[in-house]
Amino acid sequence: MKVCGCEISAQEVRLAVVDLSDEGDMEMLRLKVTRVELEDDTSEANLRSFLADLQEFSREHEIDTFVIKTRAKKGRMAGGAVSFKIETLIQLIEGCETKFVSPVALAHFAKKDLEKYPEKLPVYLKNAFLAGAYALTKPGFLA
Repeated sequence: MKVCGCEISAQEVRLAVVDLSDEGDMEMLRLKVTRVELEDDTSEANLRSFLADLQEFSREHEIDTFVIKTRAKKGRMAGGAVSFKIETLIQLIEGCETKFVSPVALAHFAKKDLEKYPEKLPVYLKNAFLAGAYALTKPGFLA
C-alpha cells in the first residue's frame, strides 16, 4: 500500500510517498516531483490544472491514500483560504481516499514511535513524511 503524506504550506502542497516493503520496512520513495504549487487560486484554469497534476501524480505513483497534516481553522496559526482550497482539491482526486492527522499526533509519533528518518530527507518534506509514516504504522488508521 502506498500512502502520500501531504503538508500544505501557503500555495503549495509538499508530497512524500511512503510504502511498506514485503518485509514490513517503511521506505520513502525518491521522487522527481515533491511539490505542486497553485499559482492563482482565483483562476478556474489554474484550479483545474492543479487538480489534474495531482491526479496524474496519484496515478503515476499508484497512491491509495493521501494523508494531510491538518491546520488550525482559526487563530494565530490558522491556515489561509488558499490552503483550504488545496485541501479540497486533494480530497477530489479520483480513486484515492483522504485522511487527516493532527500536528500533535505527528509530534507524538515522531518522539515515541518513529525509529528513524530516511537518509537525506529534505527538511521541507519532514512533516509530509511523518504523515505518511503515521498512516502506515498506526493500527486502524487506514481502515
